Amino acid sequence: MAGTIRSSASVSLAILASRVLGVVRDSLFARIFGVSPLTDAYVAAFRIPNLLRDLFAEGALSSAFVPTFSDAMVKGGQERAYRLGNLVLGGILLVTGTLTLAGFLWADELVSLITRGFGGNAAQVATGGLLARIMMPILTLVSVSAVWMGMLNAQQRYLAPAYAPAMFNVTSIVCGVALLFLHFSERSGMIVWSVGTATAGLVQAVVQLPSLHRLGYRVRPSLVGLLRDLDVRRIMRLMGPATVGLAAIQINVFVNTQYAAALGSGPLTYLQNAFRLFYLPVGLFGVALATVTTARASEEAARGDRNALIARVMDGTRGVWLLALPAAVGLVVLAKPIVQLLFQSGKFLPVHTAATVPIVQAYMLGVLPYSLVKVFAPAFFAVDRPRVPMIASMASVAANLTFNGLTYRWLGAPGLALGTTVGALVNLTILRLWFGRVLGMPGKPGWLRDLAMMMVANAVLALVAIAVWEGAMRGVAALPIHWPRGTFRLVHGIVLLATIGAGFATYVTCLRILRVRGAEELWELPRKVLRRLVGPAR
Repeated sequence: MAGTIRSSASVSLAILASRVLGVVRDSLFARIFGVSPLTDAYVAAFRIPNLLRDLFAEGALSSAFVPTFSDAMVKGGQERAYRLGNLVLGGILLVTGTLTLAGFLWADELVSLITRGFGGNAAQVATGGLLARIMMPILTLVSVSAVWMGMLNAQQRYLAPAYAPAMFNVTSIVCGVALLFLHFSERSGMIVWSVGTATAGLVQAVVQLPSLHRLGYRVRPSLVGLLRDLDVRRIMRLMGPATVGLAAIQINVFVNTQYAAALGSGPLTYLQNAFRLFYLPVGLFGVALATVTTARASEEAARGDRNALIARVMDGTRGVWLLALPAAVGLVVLAKPIVQLLFQSGKFLPVHTAATVPIVQAYMLGVLPYSLVKVFAPAFFAVDRPRVPMIASMASVAANLTFNGLTYRWLGAPGLALGTTVGALVNLTILRLWFGRVLGMPGKPGWLRDLAMMMVANAVLALVAIAVWEGAMRGVAALPIHWPRGTFRLVHGIVLLATIGAGFATYVTCLRILRVRGAEELWELPRKVLRRLVGPAR
């Protein structure tokens, strides 16, 4: 496990940069545009290429491509693997290019479909259609990025693909900063922002090319012999169930978008902002650990070593428990100050913060099961059992949709976020049960004790975070100082960072005192991250 945590630390650092920049991007968006029918139109428009990207590219393709590419590398060498990469690239360009064209032609109809026509608001639908047309190329650009990302991850080159999404966010932020200084109408500004988003997709793809070039890869997309290639056929065979499973998830997103739009103006934007915070710990720990686990498990599967594959997955699972759970606890108890700091400014008002906080807290309940799904699911693709995650995904979506359909009028937008947790728990339960049947489970001496001790440490973390935040802010408020607005936000941020630091230190100290396995690696993690940050500067 120590090796998995150490290896994922570099990826986590890169993903941290991406997620933080993503929050900055969304914070800029909230400051510039606030919450309005226009922002809901943007969220709906951006969701169209995102839904298609998740369905046909990043999710299904990555799950099927990495183990197949790893197998080609082990058995056929680099030349064979790179030829496979270019065949897949050619196929992706053909398929996503066709879908992009279709999305461009029928953008208005797609926006109307996923939002139920915004309650008959034709102007809002037309605006969403315009923005969707501008951003449709993201589907092709990010799909190409996913192919190159898979090639790098399969060769255990994690940093470049982990930093690529950060460059997407940097490009968007540059566009947002320009909008702060240039005077556009709200509608024109949203068009500029959408163009910047599409450009960011291009940047995300091309920044990975230098790393691939150093490994000997040359971009030569090809369709010659595409359907006759055995490895391509394997990818298509694996992608079939994965696409069906992801299609179920996209149906869930599609229906929940309709539910949110039916709740009036604002919930789509609130959910988008809250989901950004939800995906911060999921990306940092779930995706980072899953990235390392998937690549290594695929390599072990290619070598036929089932025991090593199981050990890799178990290491990733323990890492998720140690890292994702405390992050979720911290975000639940500090949700209000975090939302205030990140979003409450400009046109994003206190009333918008009050509406966002319970959605954030509801989302956080799903961080642990969602992250564990990210670790377990790829193992089934590595051993050519893709139907298991497909069935798990479909069952989870059925549970999510049933829950949300029954409660969305009663619970509102927080209920839609809570449905994510319900679905993730169903998904995880099926994957966990079938993992034991398909691969077997190693002995886990002391696991229940460690789990109980983690719960104790997380309870202490929550108490310390609340006490430090409340005490520090009362002290700041009692000072006989008239804080300028910008200065007070700086103080707010410093106190929040100190609270997070105190909570982490308390949590890890508790784990060490209680002798939980992995505590020492966590204790050393900040020093190692700092050394990685400072080292290049020297």
